Amino acid sequence: MNTQKSNLPAIYRFSSIARPIDPAFLTNRALLIVLPLVMLLSAGLASTHDLGMAPVSAAFSGGLAAFAAWALTRELAPDYNDAAFLALGLAWIANIAFEARLVLLLFVALLLSRLVNRSTGLPLRPLDTLTVFGFCTWAAFNTQQPLILLIASLAFAFDAALKDPLRRHYLAAAACLAVFVWMLFDRTYLLADDLAARDWGLVGLFFGGIFLVTVTSANPVSYCDTSPDRLDRARVNAGLYVGFLVALQALLTNGRSAWLETPIWVSFFAVLFSYAIRFRRIR
Repeated sequence: MNTQKSNLPAIYRFSSIARPIDPAFLTNRALLIVLPLVMLLSAGLASTHDLGMAPVSAAFSGGLAAFAAWALTRELAPDYNDAAFLALGLAWIANIAFEARLVLLLFVALLLSRLVNRSTGLPLRPLDTLTVFGFCTWAAFNTQQPLILLIASLAFAFDAALKDPLRRHYLAAAACLAVFVWMLFDRTYLLADDLAARDWGLVGLFFGGIFLVTVTSANPVSYCDTSPDRLDRARVNAGLYVGFLVALQALLTNGRSAWLETPIWVSFFAVLFSYAIRFRRIR
């Protein structure tokens, strides 16, 4: 990318992975309007119904889940603006109705997808690399899901191998793999044993849908944040798979309860639903 550092928005002078919510874009302005309304509605419901949270906590929890799903979906399918807002609404419903309040995995998937698809248009700076590595390591220990580090290793390897490769990320991939192996020594089990055939069937449906998206979608029309270049198709597809693997590893580790512990799956449903609508219109 031929972007001069002095011409970048202020945040990009310090970080290549942070993305500001620029109100100059219609979708971002819509988010800045919708998100406060979601928080107010969450607080109102907590005031009139037993949600197990105080109104302020409900507002924060509902708003955070909605925002995280929106932001993740924007990374998974940059061309699907409608999918991001569908995910926002579904994540809020899941948060209120099913207590899907663990949003940490959404931010893990978001960072790793962004690392791979380079939606900012910039390769990670060394401090960004350390931040992603440290965050994924903390998340793996916090959730007791060591497979997060295996997915992070894959994401770093993708970034080191795809277009405009950042070769030092092979070292980051190796570091993630080393911490993953170290975590295994403290675990008596790695994979859950309560997944039934219908769980695997649902996983297969998600994977099949994602596979169709990646093999049939045209080149992205979305541009990088910091340059006039369009996003790279191989990187966007790889980012979608990495995000899916983050969701899948939680299911493999925690079992069936992982379906409703976190709203991460609504992002993939939103992407596939949006894809199906577009495919039907084309036909």
